[in-house]
Amino acid sequence: MKYEEIETAFLPPSDARTAFEKGAVDAWVIWDPYLAEAQKQTGARILLDGTGLVHNREYFLTSKSFAKKHPDILDIVIEELEKEEEWVSNNQSEAAKFLAPQIGMDQETLEVVLERRPFGIEKITDERLNDQQKIANKFYELKLIPKKINISDAK
Repeated sequence: MKYEEIETAFLPPSDARTAFEKGAVDAWVIWDPYLAEAQKQTGARILLDGTGLVHNREYFLTSKSFAKKHPDILDIVIEELEKEEEWVSNNQSEAAKFLAPQIGMDQETLEVVLERRPFGIEKITDERLNDQQKIANKFYELKLIPKKINISDAK
């Protein structure tokens, strides 16, 4: 099946879940923790995941001016994030218990999310920028964004 053959509906996660449960959409592209919650509460099943298709990551962002003025602070932030990542990785049940009331999901679902989550902090490299450029190019090709993006402009 080609992307052009799909009728897409761009909805925020909660609205998409409602549409999925009511049968207003046949399939739902979503990420954790919403995926784990839908699997648990609705019996939704994964048809396909993005493994091997794309190298998508999460990012911590700051302005260029702050990064240039305060590299020492950024080093401290990264060091503390690495400590937290290690703690959560080694204490997933306790972390899930803490997070559950914070984000309104049950501990069991969050334990599934944390089990599936890769841990670790990595600095941006040319390889990572290349991965993001591939995503940007594909989004432009599919007309999901109106103009080409050069990822290196954000450096």
